[in-house]
Amino acid sequence: MYPHHTRPKARFSIIFLLSWAFLFSSYSSFSQFNYSTGCQNAYQDILNLKFQDAQRHLTIERSSDPGNLIPLYLENYIDYLTLFISEDHSHYDKIKPAFMNRLDALEKGLDSSPYRDFCLGESNLQWAFVQMKFGEYTQAALRVRKANQYFTTNAKRFPEFIPNNIGLGITHFLAGLVPDSYKWIATIMGINGSVSQGLRELKSVANYSGSDVIYNQFKPQALLYMAMVSANLGKDKSEALKVVELFARNNGSSGPLIIFARASILMKNGKNEKALEILSQRPHDPGSFPFYFLDFMEGNARLNNLDTSALTNFTYFLGHFRGEHYIKSAWQKVGWLKFIKGDTNGYRQAMVKVIGSGNASGEEDKQAQREAESKQLPNLVMLRARLLFDGGYYEKAAAEFLNRPSKSYLFTRKDLVEYPYRLGRIYHESGSPDKALGYYRLAIQRGKNDPWYFAASAALQMGFIYENKGDLVRADSAYHVCLECRPAEYKASLSQKAKAGINRIKTDHP
Repeated sequence: MYPHHTRPKARFSIIFLLSWAFLFSSYSSFSQFNYSTGCQNAYQDILNLKFQDAQRHLTIERSSDPGNLIPLYLENYIDYLTLFISEDHSHYDKIKPAFMNRLDALEKGLDSSPYRDFCLGESNLQWAFVQMKFGEYTQAALRVRKANQYFTTNAKRFPEFIPNNIGLGITHFLAGLVPDSYKWIATIMGINGSVSQGLRELKSVANYSGSDVIYNQFKPQALLYMAMVSANLGKDKSEALKVVELFARNNGSSGPLIIFARASILMKNGKNEKALEILSQRPHDPGSFPFYFLDFMEGNARLNNLDTSALTNFTYFLGHFRGEHYIKSAWQKVGWLKFIKGDTNGYRQAMVKVIGSGNASGEEDKQAQREAESKQLPNLVMLRARLLFDGGYYEKAAAEFLNRPSKSYLFTRKDLVEYPYRLGRIYHESGSPDKALGYYRLAIQRGKNDPWYFAASAALQMGFIYENKGDLVRADSAYHVCLECRPAEYKASLSQKAKAGINRIKTDHP
C-alpha cells in the first residue's frame, strides 16, 4: 500500500487559469502527491460533470496544502472532459499553455510516489484524446506514446499500484486498433498491445476488491473505458452486458458519463427500451456541465422504435450543441423521421441541412453526407427494418420484409445486396446464427466489390459467429474478407473490429 501523495489546486474559473501559471514554477522537489479527501471529493464531482463543485474542492485544497500536485491532474481532467464534450476549439487553443505548465509542475514532483508517473501518464493520455477529437492525429500519437512510457515505467517500479492499469489498458488496446490505413500512427506510437490485453488490465481495476479507498474510487473510470470497448468492439453480447451489471454493483451513480456508458452498451446490444428508460429518466442537474450528446442518444432510442417524438430530441441537440460532430447525423435522422411520416419535402430539406452543417470526419456523419449528396430517397422498407433491428425489435424488423412480396420493395442493385444482409442480421440476433450465415454469404457474394458496407459487415458478423463457435480458422478467414472489402461507408470502424477479432484469435489462441 502506498501513501496517497498530491499536487496544487485548481482555479476558480477557466478565465483565470493562466493567471496561476507563474505559481507552477515555484513547486520544488518537496512537491508531493497527496490524494486527500478534498481531492477524492473533487474527482467524484468531475465524474459527475460537476466541474464548479470540483473546482471549489480544489481551491480549498490549494489553500490548505500548496505543495500538493494531485489538483493539477484533476484540473487537467476537467479541461479534458470540457473540451471532449463541448468540442470548443477556441477554448482548446486558450488552455494549451496551461497544459504544458501542468506537465512541468508534475515532473518536479517526488518520483518516490506512484502517483507522479500515473498523473503524468493520465494527463498526456487525456490530452491525446482531445487532440484526436480535433484531428491532430500525429500529435495525439506522440502523446499516447509518452503516456505509455510513464505507465510502463510506473508498472515496473510500483507493480502493486492498481490504478496504473487503467492507462496501460487504454494504451494497449489503442495500439491493437490502429487500422492498416493509419500504420504510420502505430509507428509513431511505438506500442505493442491488443484489445484483449487492454481489457484484462482494465478489468484488474474494475474488479478490485480490496479496502484501499483510492483504488476503489478509480473503478468507475475503468468501467467507463471497458464500456466503450465492449459496446463497440466486443464479439459477445453477454460479455458487454456484464459491464452494465458491474456498474450497478460498483457504482450506483446516475451521473451523465455513467448514463452514457450504460445506454451505449444497451443500445448496441438491442436493449433499446432499457436504454430509453435510462436516458429519458436521467436527472437534469443545472450544476452539471451540459452533455447534449445524451439528447442525441435519446433521439436515437426513440427513432429505433419509429417514434416520431424523437424529432424533439434531435431538434434540442441541434439547437444547443456547438460542436461539429454528429450534426450531419442528427439532420439525417430528422430527415428519416420526416420520410417515415410521409413528408418527402421535409426529408429533402433536412438533407440540404446535412450538406451545409457540421463536419464529415466521423463515420456516421460521413454516411449522412453521402446519403444527402446522392439525392436519392431511402427505401422505406429497408429504413424501417434497419431502425427496428437497431432497437432490438427483431420480430417487427422481420415483418417489414416477410409480410409483403419482395418485388414491392426490391428495386435497385443496392436493395438486392442490403436485403440478405438485413435478414442475416435479424436471424443472427434472434438466436439463429446458422440461418444467418447463408444470408451473410449471399450479401458478400452480391456486394463484395460494391461501395456499400453490407458485404464487409456481413463478413465481420460471420467472423463473430465462427469465433463464438470456436471455429477459429473460418473466423480468421471471415475477418480477412472484411478487411479485403473497400466500402465507402464505415470502412474504418469495420476494419477496426475485424482487426480486433484477428488479434483476439492470435492472442487468446496462439
